[in-house]
Amino acid sequence: MNIAELTIEGIDTFGEYESWHFQGKWYTNREIMDSGCRLATVLRERGIRPGDRVVMMMPSCMEVPEAFHAIARLGAIAIPIMPQLIAREVNYIVENSGAETVLTVPELAATVAEAVRDIEGFRQILTFGDSEIPGTENIVPAVRQAQPSTEMYDADEEDTVVIIYTSGTTGNPKGVMLTHGNLISNIRATASVFEAPPRERSLMVLPMSHVYGLMLMNISVILGGQTVLLPVFDPEKVLQAIEEFRIERCSLVPAMQVALIHHPAREKYDVSSLKYVTAGSAPLTEQVRSTFSRLFDCRVTDGYGQSEATCVVSGYPLDVDPVPGSAGPPIPGVEIRVVDNDNNPVPVGTTGEICVRGPNVMKGYWNNEEATAATIIDGWLHSGDIGHVDENGFVYITDRKKDMIIKGGENISPREIEEAIVRLPGVAEAAVYGVPDDKFQEEIAVTVVPMPGSDVTEDQIREAAAAWVTKFKIPRYVTFTKALPRNANGKVLKRSLREQWVQAASETAATS
Repeated sequence: MNIAELTIEGIDTFGEYESWHFQGKWYTNREIMDSGCRLATVLRERGIRPGDRVVMMMPSCMEVPEAFHAIARLGAIAIPIMPQLIAREVNYIVENSGAETVLTVPELAATVAEAVRDIEGFRQILTFGDSEIPGTENIVPAVRQAQPSTEMYDADEEDTVVIIYTSGTTGNPKGVMLTHGNLISNIRATASVFEAPPRERSLMVLPMSHVYGLMLMNISVILGGQTVLLPVFDPEKVLQAIEEFRIERCSLVPAMQVALIHHPAREKYDVSSLKYVTAGSAPLTEQVRSTFSRLFDCRVTDGYGQSEATCVVSGYPLDVDPVPGSAGPPIPGVEIRVVDNDNNPVPVGTTGEICVRGPNVMKGYWNNEEATAATIIDGWLHSGDIGHVDENGFVYITDRKKDMIIKGGENISPREIEEAIVRLPGVAEAAVYGVPDDKFQEEIAVTVVPMPGSDVTEDQIREAAAAWVTKFKIPRYVTFTKALPRNANGKVLKRSLREQWVQAASETAATS
């Protein structure tokens, strides 16, 4: 089955209805599909064939679901990338993937043109709107005049339909190949956990260039939901949308929840319609989860997933109460096990690397057999995440392998220290990471984001940690900042914090 058929399935099941709202206008599910079919005609006329890679570099907008439908319908491969990327990063993805076409918007055309200037074999930049950049084509008039394509590529479940490039926090990004089977199985399994009734209104604030946003976009199709799309996350606009559209469900990364919790105008908006909030992409502390749940009077649950597992690995069904610190049980059809450094399964409750098996596990990394072989072993995806599973099968994620601090030969989880520090009144967020140390190999540092008006001190930070973790795990270095560095998916860039610390330490040493 071609994933583009899910849109047809949704129309057959729920009929034509207003399914998306964007910038003051409602769009029906049939209008979106028809636009996608006309775009498919235009792309075919411009040489797009099955297996071709097509980069989609756009902000969240209605052209994204239309382009995704068109590319899948043709049997081509969509490569959604973040609109914040600079030319060098775009160049790497286009060249590495062998894409000959980029779909974009006029505002980003200059970046794309710079990125592809010297790539041999690259053919075309197609824009949704007029652009003054030479070599670009505005395809909007052609799409409006085109006849909708009636052809549907007969996809095998092993055919790649999307390549998601990882964030590249440890070197060059890797292209995660996801198949029609990966996406369809994960969408259906996740939808069964959501149990959302038709016409339930959700708010989309996650980037549609990310696998999480892509998943939510498709789940809405088969559940018959109504989605209000915001192009970017703005706390007050989120509060306004919840009140205006009576939003019932929303997916928010932890940083977004923190911003809404502390927004000065929060109490002036009626958010009583909100029932369910799900988190992902970054660890959700119990402090943030419980605070958001109390202030917004809604159910807040954490989930676990990653691009290599299509998106969702675990989450909470409606009839299961959230357990503090846990991302819930695996979704239907997915297995989780925990292994030690020698790839041996460990007993229940023992910490190790989380491994995943199921129809959601990626096909592999694009043009990188070595990385694929190191990541998928005997059918099990080695996630690189550290955690454990309890006696009920609930998964707990404590850290990324690469974020583990090794102090004096002991592995230390930043997560448990962060949990302790954010309990302190006056602390909005905290990021714990390892920095070089002559005595212990690594020492513990923390960067703290105080709440507005807070005068929290270094000593208070250390005291908060001391009340929760052993003395060996108390941060030696404490710094304060107005905001933590993040990538477009909301993940804290601890590598950047570490680099900033090393540079500051070097400058101090040079002047002493």
